[in-house]
Amino acid sequence: MSFIGRPNPEFAPAYAKYYFDRTLGQDDLLLALENNLNETEAFIAGLPEEKADFQYADEKWTLKGVILHFIETERIFQYRALRFSRKDKTALDGFDEDWYARHNNTDQRSLEDLRTEFMDVRKASISLFKGMTGAMLDSIGTANNTPNTPRNLGWIMVGHVIHHCNIIKERYLVDADENF
Repeated sequence: MSFIGRPNPEFAPAYAKYYFDRTLGQDDLLLALENNLNETEAFIAGLPEEKADFQYADEKWTLKGVILHFIETERIFQYRALRFSRKDKTALDGFDEDWYARHNNTDQRSLEDLRTEFMDVRKASISLFKGMTGAMLDSIGTANNTPNTPRNLGWIMVGHVIHHCNIIKERYLVDADENF
């Protein structure tokens, strides 16, 4: 299997470059997914429960909402990767992340629960990609009116989680007075 290889921005939405850039210096998709799993699991485990429902500004998601966002986004990207790897040419719709956030159930969730769910979802992503050949990883499909590939989606998954963990560090793990 050919998991060595960077993403191909030619077959990716414009926003993907930002996420690809979060993964620079890495070229093995499976290793990147596994390392990011371990780093993110430890990061979530170390988050203070008293910050779980913190919002750094009005209309922003809670810390738990951010974590659930990257979990749900990964699930959607898994589905896209599966469809594209199977040469399914059906164009897939996009999704509205804010709509999902308004209709989630983070009030009833703990950080530990979300940590476990993230681990389960990421392990499922790794299993999905492990079952793909190089040709499957580079199969082109369309979602949200833009071409993409499973390989690109895997790299976006890693970069997306890195991005949101950085947002949590910068905006959620500071005292409110420090923001002014």
